[in-house]
Amino acid sequence: MCPFASYDQALAIKPDSNSALYNKACAYALSSEPDLAFTHLHQAIQLNPENRTLAQTDSDLDSLRQDPRFQQLLAPEG
Repeated sequence: MCPFASYDQALAIKPDSNSALYNKACAYALSSEPDLAFTHLHQAIQLNPENRTLAQTDSDLDSLRQDPRFQQLLAPEG
């Protein structure tokens, strides 16, 4: 079974599920697919800004930390 299938199913039922998007971003980060990870992380943060705080310490996202896009996503809106 595809590691993303459960997230795809959840998003098919509830497309604005920030937790499914966040967890799919983590799965992509762990699978060395940073572009897809950033796409889903961005969507998760847009739906729930608290995901910024979660992402700061989530070890699943460690592979993204050195990418400038990571700090851009975590910057507070203002």
